[in-house]
Amino acid sequence: MKEFAIPLKKGCRRPMIELYKLPTLIDSVSVIPIFSLPLPLIEKFFDIKLILENELIEGFGGYEKGSVYSIKNFKIGELNFKDFEVFVPFNPRIRFPFLLSATLFYGMSYEIDTINEKFIVRMKDEQSFEREFKIRDLDGKLYPQIDGTLIQDIDFFLQDGYIFY
Repeated sequence: MKEFAIPLKKGCRRPMIELYKLPTLIDSVSVIPIFSLPLPLIEKFFDIKLILENELIEGFGGYEKGSVYSIKNFKIGELNFKDFEVFVPFNPRIRFPFLLSATLFYGMSYEIDTINEKFIVRMKDEQSFEREFKIRDLDGKLYPQIDGTLIQDIDFFLQDGYIFY
């Protein structure tokens, strides 16, 4: 097993790390990574390409409209995403420059260690630090694809205030 750790930002109520000198939220329930920086700023610092225009995503905070961009060589610790697709909302409601979704760490183990103030990622020895993260539009809904594996939601319904899968 191999692993790497990134320090957690001190004094934050939510699990946050620093990437590219900016606060970054680790969101364990999020499916799609989001960049809330203005597009001209993203273009200034990253090699980006428009992938999907005028898309809609749904989350616990409601709906967001925006576009999906591909970023070349986005690093999270020792992970290097050769192709990293990210949703950029037109009018972001989140206050974090980067929101990293749980799906980015698919097939790995990750730990938010608040005692030692570290975000730890573990992976099998045979796994590569080079990855690809893509976002696919299937019938009007966005789905993540990591290293060629499409990750689909489990359908669920509410009954008497409980969630059933």
